[in-house]
Amino acid sequence: MKEGFLHKKDIGPFYKDLKKDYKVYRVKKKGPHYVFGEAPDFWDPGEDYIPTILPPKKYLQPQEETLFCMALAPRPSLKPKIEAPPQVIFGVRPCDISGISLTDKVFFDTNVDPYYKARRENTTIIGIDCLRPCDKDCFCSTVGSLDVKEGFDLLLTDIGEGYFITVGTPRGEKLLQDFSKARKPSEKEKESFLARREGRKKEYPYKFKTELSNLPLLFTSNWEHPVWKEIGDICLACGRCNLVCPTCYCFDTFDAMDVSLREGERRRQWDGCLLAEFAMIAGGVNFRTQRSQRLRHRFNRKFNYQMAKHGQSHCVGCGRCYRACLVHIHPVEVVNRLAEVKHD
Repeated sequence: MKEGFLHKKDIGPFYKDLKKDYKVYRVKKKGPHYVFGEAPDFWDPGEDYIPTILPPKKYLQPQEETLFCMALAPRPSLKPKIEAPPQVIFGVRPCDISGISLTDKVFFDTNVDPYYKARRENTTIIGIDCLRPCDKDCFCSTVGSLDVKEGFDLLLTDIGEGYFITVGTPRGEKLLQDFSKARKPSEKEKESFLARREGRKKEYPYKFKTELSNLPLLFTSNWEHPVWKEIGDICLACGRCNLVCPTCYCFDTFDAMDVSLREGERRRQWDGCLLAEFAMIAGGVNFRTQRSQRLRHRFNRKFNYQMAKHGQSHCVGCGRCYRACLVHIHPVEVVNRLAEVKHD
């Protein structure tokens, strides 16, 4: 079954049955915001959804994790520590599904990261489609992350009385068969799905002043644009944008030893290119001392380097960085400043 239909009254039991075999996370309220977390029953904010404070990448690449345990006596030894229990992330929106797909490309490219790989292989992604913009600051359609084709096992689209289900993987198909009352959709239900998908196009205006495919060249040719100094002068270098971004994956490693210095752990934790010491190397040399340099690097990672390599924007347009930014630096405004430049 590549497509399915699940009545809304059956989604709660589907969620509860999943919890019998998996650790299940869903969107939940936290004050005025939303987060992913565990909850006993199914709930989703629907059209009131605004992207969660942190993206669901935290379940694939934890904020901090132990890579291996080590002992120095009686003889040096290392023991890898990979923890990857079966888990389901329920209610992931297209921008975050796209972010997971892009992170997959990074961690599975050339040197496969065994820690990420283990979690990814034991993680089921159940997405919920967006039919209108979550707020004025999102631009997912502009960067091509609204219509996702991969990265999910199941994708649910609200068509009124129930959800039209797009099956993305054999694992997703088995999940429907084993835990839900999903059935094959009728022609009318399929038509409703296609109509809603088509109708949402007018809800998502294109926000860049240039074609998306132009961005790698645009950023390469505007290395000395004054916008970098302008935003560098106001940036606080706090790293909030790094922490909330679905496609920021940089980390730092450190050793945590016990008081005897005979045993310890090698750990890694999230790091961010906006932080002052991110580019510091041995000898105390820092090749990005200025905030403008670090901002330029971050934007080029999203719209130039990785985009040129993988053929897709590594900004998914969720708007989290702008909402978290204390000085209101918006990616759309930066891109459009560069696009206004006329080259002879």
